Amino acid sequence: MFFQLGTGEVQARFFEQAGFAGARSERIQTVLLYESEEHACAAAFAGGPVAMAYSRFDDKTRDEAHAEYIESISPFRHKDGFEIPGEFVVTMGARAGSA
Repeated sequence: MFFQLGTGEVQARFFEQAGFAGARSERIQTVLLYESEEHACAAAFAGGPVAMAYSRFDDKTRDEAHAEYIESISPFRHKDGFEIPGEFVVTMGARAGSA
């Protein structure tokens, strides 16, 4: 569900359903820079959307998840780190009744 909210204008529609007027979304293109495999894994797991589940992994499961993640981002390897293209969706709207 976390990532489904970023497709099309889904977030803006949720804002409107929640009572916000003039809801609109903007997409921000960026490059996520990580200087090492460790930093990439920390950003994805310890500080990312799966942090709660990750905190309950045992060492073996963490090692397996790290290995799979590093393999998945390997096309973006740059020297010792990674340069991963990314996109963030920011949605805004006016609270009902505000001027």
